[in-house]
Amino acid sequence: IPEGFDAPGFLTAAKLNFVTLQDAWDRSDIQNLRSMMTDEMLDQIKAQLADRESHTGGVSNKTDVVMLNAQLLGIEELSESYMASVEFSGMIREDSSAGASPFREVWNMTKPRSGGAGWLVAGVQALQ
Repeated sequence: IPEGFDAPGFLTAAKLNFVTLQDAWDRSDIQNLRSMMTDEMLDQIKAQLADRESHTGGVSNKTDVVMLNAQLLGIEELSESYMASVEFSGMIREDSSAGASPFREVWNMTKPRSGGAGWLVAGVQALQ
């Protein structure tokens, strides 16, 4: 992690983005998803949403993030961008009639080294 990097501030924003992105996923809100992820990641999400819609008949999902932890695993300096890896874990409830379930996943986020663009989700890997 680079010296002087505001890790606590970054993680606070990352947790807010996690909840916002989860809500956009639940509502199939492509516009909001597009503003928070890379084009490649958006293509993957669109395919997953299409698959979900074909199985549920278009019924929207509602996920409650019951508990959320975030840990910055590291930041890599690439030639034209930075890549941060954040491990999210906690408890989510995807069915209002069921209890919360544990989850654990790593999100890779990228940001250009120059300009004022913010962090975008570039990949998500489920660990649990």
